[in-house]
Amino acid sequence: MALSGQEEILGEFQAFFFSMNRLSSFPWTVLEQQLQSSRSSEFLLELLKQTCLHPLCRTFPPSVRYRRLFLSELIKRQEAAAGAPLDELFDALAEVVGVLENPECYKTYFLPGGDTVSLQENVLLISEGTTGLVTWEAALYLTEWVLENRQLFTGRYHLVRTSQGRLIGADC
Repeated sequence: MALSGQEEILGEFQAFFFSMNRLSSFPWTVLEQQLQSSRSSEFLLELLKQTCLHPLCRTFPPSVRYRRLFLSELIKRQEAAAGAPLDELFDALAEVVGVLENPECYKTYFLPGGDTVSLQENVLLISEGTTGLVTWEAALYLTEWVLENRQLFTGRYHLVRTSQGRLIGADC
């Protein structure tokens, strides 16, 4: 089944947002065209529901700074399109404005099969802030391969780090 133009835009924004792509790489021009043609805030509200208001954003949130920048850019683009103000947009921005930045954040990738993979990143674990600041794209491809070849890992034992930092054993 083919996606509609709006669904494609929403999907691209969602994937870019959760993987914390550079804001300059987002399809802002397409968004502005959509906002100008609809003159309704419904599309923008749906975009918020697919990004900042999505349950995944509560469970595995991108960095606070990134969410602030994203929401500020959405407001700027919405105002440029002469759209009516959207309370939910400003509420979402107000929610992150007063929040202190946490060194831990998540990048979530949407895999072709519909699964998601969320990777926790912590800049405090970086050696003097010089390396490892981004997840390698190879991690995404490795994850896809593992999911396609689950039988290779069935019955294997591996270590998992808990939220308290302890290592525990688990069966695959």
